[in-house]
Amino acid sequence: MRPMAFSAPPTPKGARQAQEILDAALRCLGRDGFSATSLSRVADEAGVSKRMVLYYFDSREALFDQLAESIGERLITALDDAIDGLEDPAEAVTAGFSEMWTAITADRALLVALFGVTTEAVTDARLDRTVSNFKDRFRDLLRKQLDLARANGRRITVDDDIAVTAVLAGFLGLALEWLERGDTPELEKTIGAFQAMLTSLAPPA
Repeated sequence: MRPMAFSAPPTPKGARQAQEILDAALRCLGRDGFSATSLSRVADEAGVSKRMVLYYFDSREALFDQLAESIGERLITALDDAIDGLEDPAEAVTAGFSEMWTAITADRALLVALFGVTTEAVTDARLDRTVSNFKDRFRDLLRKQLDLARANGRRITVDDDIAVTAVLAGFLGLALEWLERGDTPELEKTIGAFQAMLTSLAPPA
């Protein structure tokens, strides 16, 4: 993970306060949306002055860039820990999906923020670099899992890039469906079918 982008020299107290500001930005973004989340609103949410926010993050862009990095790190760590050491593709799919799904559905603001910064990254070069880095790390983890499956006698039925893109796009699509409609029987069935499809990409050779 990149070091936190302090404008001021970091101290233990400063690190805690900067994290509280990031947490406040996450809550604001999840509740109010990207365009309505100003530095003043974040400062009010964190119980500090706007000047204090700028003391740690020199601009709104820097704050959101660090927030995007924090969200990505949280999700990547959850996935990496869940699949570490798992050699069976079915186990890896079940464990990885379950951990990631729990991470995003346990905190609705996190998911809203994830989609918010991802959408904003389309037109914001700084955010785009951060979001792209997160997606690249996600893809790298999936490719390593495909290589591990091959090493354990599995045959990958599609090109790796196709498999990785399908996993990322499918997961984000399911997450958006949950965000819009919540838990539904249709979503539960679709998640089961999606996991089965992923497992089918790596049958025994």
